[in-house]
Amino acid sequence: MRKHLGILLALLLLLGCAPPEPIEHPDWADDWFRMGDVVAAETPDGFALNESNDVLSIAGLYYATWTAGEGEPITNAQGSDALLYDAQIYLLVKECDSVEEANANVSDWMRRETGSYAAEHTALTIGGREWNVLILQEALSENPYAGGAAAFIAVGTNAISVELLCRPDWDGDTEAVLTTFLSGLHFA
Repeated sequence: MRKHLGILLALLLLLGCAPPEPIEHPDWADDWFRMGDVVAAETPDGFALNESNDVLSIAGLYYATWTAGEGEPITNAQGSDALLYDAQIYLLVKECDSVEEANANVSDWMRRETGSYAAEHTALTIGGREWNVLILQEALSENPYAGGAAAFIAVGTNAISVELLCRPDWDGDTEAVLTTFLSGLHFA
């Protein structure tokens, strides 16, 4: 897949396509991680920004991860080398063409999550926004992360997914970390 992303990026650069210049948000702090003009994220205590990928930003897709603990080398189910952390937060933002498309993406992401984990559904209101939250109790397939929590929301025409996945021996409070992370998201 990375090969295809590289080819796509090269083609777009050759065609003269470039992501639009970001809009400045004067109320966003300089140390917040920005995902396009859609959302900015504060890094929660005990976590470090590990990876961000805005190669697909031209298509309106943004991805970032924050990790806690030292990465342990593993071979994943696909046979690729990877690093397993005590806990990892994934943030995915997709800019859609309509509110309906954003809601459809949220529904699809939630359906996929419940296909991977035994989950309990709840709602959480933060900053006046109601998040759909899944408490991930048990992995249903081969997954090095035993559980965690995931939150989903459509904000206007943007679909947003936040996952906090953790190892069984992680000593953090999953729901408290998820709530802190969601409280540290700022929307345009």
